[in-house]
Amino acid sequence: MEDSVTNRAVPLIVCLLAALPFSALAATAYVTDELEITLRRGQGTQFGIRAMLDSGSRVEVLQQDAESGYTQVRTSSGTEGWVLSRYLQNNPVARERVDTARQAQSQAEQQAAEAVAQLETVQSENAQMRTQIGQLEEKVGSLETELRRVSSAAARPMEIQRRNEQLVEEVRTLEQERDRLGMELRNEQSLRDNWITGAAIAFIGLALGLVAPHLRRRKSGWEGLG
Repeated sequence: MEDSVTNRAVPLIVCLLAALPFSALAATAYVTDELEITLRRGQGTQFGIRAMLDSGSRVEVLQQDAESGYTQVRTSSGTEGWVLSRYLQNNPVARERVDTARQAQSQAEQQAAEAVAQLETVQSENAQMRTQIGQLEEKVGSLETELRRVSSAAARPMEIQRRNEQLVEEVRTLEQERDRLGMELRNEQSLRDNWITGAAIAFIGLALGLVAPHLRRRKSGWEGLG
């Protein structure tokens, strides 16, 4: 039984020892500026070539073997194999960085040209708007002058109308005052007539009162003579 356990443990230990020189990584690497490198099936030139990797190719690092100097990688197409570690680097190659910089510069120049074109368009539109504003201001000035002229011409009839209305109101007021004074005058005339009539009646009554006795005496004297 011990031999059976030993037989099962030995392969496991061997596998563990074989894995010790390797370090599992989940990183990205780039092929150096070499024109191209070989992607082999194993760690050494005795293994067959699976593919050729161009300079600047992006690969995924699976594991590294420091003793053999090889790194297991996976290409963007999914092909796995081993390449010499010295042909890998962490950053893109200079050629790719230059291309990226050139693309960024080209985009920046294009954006700058578009910005300049937009600025020129805006400036042209602003100039047109200023011209239109000037024309509108001239029209507004002309309309204001015409409005003042029309208002001045229209003010005279309106003033005459207001004056006529004032005169009509004054005439109405004077007529009312005339009617009031006429009524007062008639009342006073009636009172005066009544007073004169009363005074006349009183005078006549007084005169009759004074004359009547004399008339009676004379009548009696005339009767005695007869």
